[in-house]
Amino acid sequence: MRHGAIEISRVILDPANAFDDGCRPFTEIPAWWSGFVFHVLNARQVTLYLYLCMLLDAEGVCAPTVEHIRQDLGLSSSIVFGALGALDATGFILRQRRYLPALRSRRNVYQRPSCEFTVLRLLESSKIDGELRAVPGRAHEMSGDAEQLKTEWLQGVLGEQYEPYASAAADAKAEILIRTLGAQVRERPS
Repeated sequence: MRHGAIEISRVILDPANAFDDGCRPFTEIPAWWSGFVFHVLNARQVTLYLYLCMLLDAEGVCAPTVEHIRQDLGLSSSIVFGALGALDATGFILRQRRYLPALRSRRNVYQRPSCEFTVLRLLESSKIDGELRAVPGRAHEMSGDAEQLKTEWLQGVLGEQYEPYASAAADAKAEILIRTLGAQVRERPS
């Protein structure tokens, strides 16, 4: 395949859009979040969220300093603090101050919580509605694949409650999700 004077080969373009293990690990977010994530978070917050996800270790935690984040992302300290606060408040990250023996210091440790936790926090703070769309009701373009993934996720987390959820009014959908996700999040072992 030729593109201008540059020949595009398999090394440049992966036809299956699934790079080999040489590119692993990947930083992923659920595709069905496309219906709200870019309306709930601003560009800096999304960037910081993906940055923290890229730094997660095998145990799912990372502990960069604000100075490290600031330098890597080219942001001011106040913007980093603001974005971290927003990610924590909306449930995209969990932040805890811990002593790290390897560093012999106390640092903020960041972890990405479950989808259930994030969606529950967004529902409780009225950032998204019962149909998992950003509030206030903006147009939310989702691909057919993302919409299908959202439906599959809802069916999985709601189980027997999916049918009542699917037939409920929008405000009742939020109540069903909050009740079900709240019970699941509380039951999860720490």
